[in-house]
Amino acid sequence: MSTIESPTKPSDIIQSIRSMIVLYGSVRSTPLARRIDRSLLDLPLVSGSITSHHMANAQACARRFDLQNLEMRVLVDTESRPPTNLGKTDLVNCVVQEDASPIRGVAGVLSDATKEMADDDYIIVSSGAQVFLEPLSDLVHAMAKKTADVSFVSCMDGAPVGVWLIRCGVLKSVNNIGYVDLKEQSLEAWKMEHKVSVVERHRAYAHPTRSLAEYLNAIRAETAGFGSGATIDEDPYREEWESTFSIVEPDANVADDVILHDSIALKGATVGKGAVVVRSILCPGSVVMPGARVIDKVLTGTVKKARS
Repeated sequence: MSTIESPTKPSDIIQSIRSMIVLYGSVRSTPLARRIDRSLLDLPLVSGSITSHHMANAQACARRFDLQNLEMRVLVDTESRPPTNLGKTDLVNCVVQEDASPIRGVAGVLSDATKEMADDDYIIVSSGAQVFLEPLSDLVHAMAKKTADVSFVSCMDGAPVGVWLIRCGVLKSVNNIGYVDLKEQSLEAWKMEHKVSVVERHRAYAHPTRSLAEYLNAIRAETAGFGSGATIDEDPYREEWESTFSIVEPDANVADDVILHDSIALKGATVGKGAVVVRSILCPGSVVMPGARVIDKVLTGTVKKARS
């Protein structure tokens, strides 16, 4: 068993939270990430961006639990583009940290990032390319109630785990060199030496945003209302022709009569009169000619006018 006693009260754990670590990176870049000319975390939502969504959740945790000097660190691997717009918050210090080491695996990255923290400090660990469908503070409170060294939230539908609460002393056991996976390697070892607990949810509590379809569905979920208990796929009466959102960034040149159906025009995109864009992202430099139709695309080139 662990040589350091686990806290016995949820309040002990909550008051020991020092940092929220947002992990952003992958061994292989996704097609969406390669084409948008920015970090996935800089993609817009109906309100703010994916990064500001994480910041808002961190700030809500700091406010709810009265956490002083909470830090949100976005850890970006060498293969991924870091976010550029962190915004500002009065309760949370936000920084981007690029991982300069060779591929380490999630457990290795977390161990390296927490070397200067005390054994009894706790960190919230979140996947970056996702949006929460439940308030993060509710998930953190549920994990703290388990009074464990390591806890995470799982859901019965098999969606990937997107949030953890980990005592830093546990991470000290991770090898200093080499690739160390969190789920397949470290978690199995921790179960033998530390208290590991699971908070179960009946449905997904977060929505990934790594592909075009995932990202658009995450925005639909945001439009439906985070925390409402509903997801876009559960509405049996929803029709594909029924638009739920359109997003036009500043410095995108979009004509007044354009139809953006569940689509996003990023800054630097141009859309001519009478064009119809459906379930698509228009990237910087893309040009949709007047009258053109764009459906289910991440557009970086020019679309010619549709034939009548």
